Amino acid sequence: MKAHPVNLLAAIVISALLTYGIASLDSNTMKATISIGSFLFLATTISLGMGFTFTNVQAGINVKVVSFVFFIGAAILNFVFALFSFSQTSYIITSGVFFLLYVVVSNGLFGAKQ
Repeated sequence: MKAHPVNLLAAIVISALLTYGIASLDSNTMKATISIGSFLFLATTISLGMGFTFTNVQAGINVKVVSFVFFIGAAILNFVFALFSFSQTSYIITSGVFFLLYVVVSNGLFGAKQ
């Protein structure tokens, strides 16, 4: 796995801009929680999808596809939590489970010998 600094920086800036947009939409009291959670989740998924290349091309393509699918899912999840009034506990549990599912799936794909 090799990092591309320009692509990685672009991915982090994209996630920061989306996080700013989500935080601007947030009308409830957990603005800080959603901001931190959305930035961590979005930055992780898009960074792995855009900012790295893999030595095993087949596994790399699979990890990139999974990363972008989870990036879209995380963006939708965070927009829903920003627009509607849910509890902080439900946000942390939902985002945490979704993020850990992403970690498990992408780790399985990265470690697979194809």
